[in-house]
Amino acid sequence: MILPHQSNSRIFPSTEDENPEELSQMLAGRPYHSWDSCISRIRDAQAREVWEINQIIDMEPRMKAMRDFIYMGDQAPNDQILTPAHPVSPEERNGLKGKEWAKPVTIGNDCWLGAGVTVCPGVIIGERVTVGAASVVTKDVPSRLDTSPSMDIDRSPNRDLGVESINMHTYGVKRTERRSE
Repeated sequence: MILPHQSNSRIFPSTEDENPEELSQMLAGRPYHSWDSCISRIRDAQAREVWEINQIIDMEPRMKAMRDFIYMGDQAPNDQILTPAHPVSPEERNGLKGKEWAKPVTIGNDCWLGAGVTVCPGVIIGERVTVGAASVVTKDVPSRLDTSPSMDIDRSPNRDLGVESINMHTYGVKRTERRSE
């Protein structure tokens, strides 16, 4: 039997003393224990590699190294993305002992995410979308839609055409409140 990670050269194979079952569950998008020894070893190795990449000052080799881990559209800078999901119930989470799973995030070409944007697990953001600073995107966003955490956005660049206004709560974009100091 070939496990999902065995056909992927970017993922380290398990060692003889490790059980690759949790890793297989993770790669298949099913619930898994995130602190499994095999997953922890791979996570630690990847953290070291990310640290090394972040030490590269020249952007061209840095971007080449990052392409081994991340695929983004050709014009989508400043993305802050979350893929892990977990049970909402504290009993099911059981501290760090509960299972979690990954949900892919897809961001189309020519997107811009402002500072402090959070994209939640499983979200698809279409082509040429601008997400305003401090937005939390919890649902899919269709192509060519400008979003803001604090206001409705008109689809048309010319408001006189009477094009419908879009309430951003429909797309799961939530306002982030800032506390006054």
